[in-house]
Amino acid sequence: MNKGFTLIELVVIILIVGILAAFVVPRLNISDYREQGFIKQSLATLRYAQKQAIASGCNVQVDVSASGCNLNMQASAPNCNATALTNPITSSPDFCLDSGAPAGSTFAAPFTFDNIGRPSGGAKQFVLGGSTIRVEAETGYTHEL
Repeated sequence: MNKGFTLIELVVIILIVGILAAFVVPRLNISDYREQGFIKQSLATLRYAQKQAIASGCNVQVDVSASGCNLNMQASAPNCNATALTNPITSSPDFCLDSGAPAGSTFAAPFTFDNIGRPSGGAKQFVLGGSTIRVEAETGYTHEL
């Protein structure tokens, strides 16, 4: 006596799984995951910018907007070159690649972290959907409220 499945049984199971998938996949809401990803990537980008500014001794400009998260090293000291920083993982200049800003987000104007990690112009605040990211004025501490 042979044990196992017949070809007809396997085809029927694959057909049932395909029909179920056709109903389930359209119901997945990927936009919520992309928005949460944008919030987390924005927070990580701000922290990375501050660390780069401290480590290099150069000012780092931060631009978090609906179009993405970009960092630029500024020629603020003799050993500093004006260059766009790239994500060390993806090598892309957009640190929030593959995510989308939540609807109704408000962004701080582009600002810089100085060589000791302080943001220019005082505290900054980003409202991204239902989350708020704050950069403290004196320390540059970046956190989600």
